[in-house]
Amino acid sequence: MTNLAVKYEEYNIPEWDYFISELKRIYNLSDSEAEKIFDCPTAKIIAAIPFVAGCYRPEVTAIAHLSLFVNEIKGFQKYCACTPLDDIDLYERLEPISHFRGGDKKIIQAGMDTLAYLMIEGYHKSEKADAENGVYNPFVSGNWNYRIIKNKLIKRVYIDFNPFTIFVAPNGNSDGWLD
Repeated sequence: MTNLAVKYEEYNIPEWDYFISELKRIYNLSDSEAEKIFDCPTAKIIAAIPFVAGCYRPEVTAIAHLSLFVNEIKGFQKYCACTPLDDIDLYERLEPISHFRGGDKKIIQAGMDTLAYLMIEGYHKSEKADAENGVYNPFVSGNWNYRIIKNKLIKRVYIDFNPFTIFVAPNGNSDGWLD
C-alpha cells in the first residue's frame, strides 16, 4: 500500500481494503483487476469524496459510485462508452456519480473537478489509439480542445482546499482515468 492509505485514515474512510475485497467478490474480479482498482486514483477519489465532504451515509454513496465505476470498466460499453452526446458538457460522463446527500459542496466540486481532470487526461493519452481503432474520443473528433480544457481544469483542481490533489501528479500531468 502507498502513502495514500495514510490520507484515507486522516479522512476517517473505512478500510480501502474492504471496499476492494467486496468489489472483487461481487464482480468476480481477478487478482490483477482488483489490484488495478486498488491502485487507481480515480477509484480512490470516487470513494473518498462522500467521506471527505461529510456527506450523509458516505459509505453507501461510495459503494454506489464505485459500483457504477466498475460497471463501466467491466462492461456496459454499449451504454457507458463516450459518445458525441457527452461533448455538450465536460461533466456529462460524471453525472451518474455526482449525486451526494448533504456534504460540503466546495469539497464535492473539487472532487468532481479532479475526476474530470483525470478523465480528460485519459482521453488525451488514448487519442492515437482511439483514432486508429475507431473509438470515439472528443479530442479526436475535434469537439474538445485539450489545451483549453486542461488549463481551465488546472485552475479548478490546483486550489488550496482540494484534498484530492494527492491523487494527481504534482506537475499537473496524469496518466488518466484508470492509471
